[in-house]
Amino acid sequence: MKRVTFLLALVLTSIVTMGSYSSVNLLEGESNTTFGKYSITASDQVVVIDNVAYQTWKMKYENSSEEYCVFYAPGIDGQCCFIVRCGGEFEVQYSKDQNGFGVRMVDPEKRTMKKKEAMKSINFEKFSKQMVLTTKNKTVEEYLGLLACYMPQLLES
Repeated sequence: MKRVTFLLALVLTSIVTMGSYSSVNLLEGESNTTFGKYSITASDQVVVIDNVAYQTWKMKYENSSEEYCVFYAPGIDGQCCFIVRCGGEFEVQYSKDQNGFGVRMVDPEKRTMKKKEAMKSINFEKFSKQMVLTTKNKTVEEYLGLLACYMPQLLES
């Protein structure tokens, strides 16, 4: 009975979360990097952390064979974070906090790989320059566009 209740709660949370943040079904643009044009599409998959389901998007670039998974975790007082993952080889977080919106290492409770492993594929100089991309509040769509344009720079040497 507990398992059924948990599964029902999980499904309900998924539906509510996806309904709240599913306004972005397709977002396209030019990344102005060697990755080229990007497309972000809503995914039917969810990421579950601590019994909370989060909406995901698939992010692809014209000059890359990789597909990135992006999920959005809203926070309190307008804070939020977007986690970008690619297989088990890359993960990074773009967060909005009191300092602004920028790149961070993934919070420990959301991490799927060790910090040291994640840093192997990241250009640390470019990472440090992306710690504050903007101090202005943006929509989910605008934040997705920012990370789609800036994230490839982290992987370029």
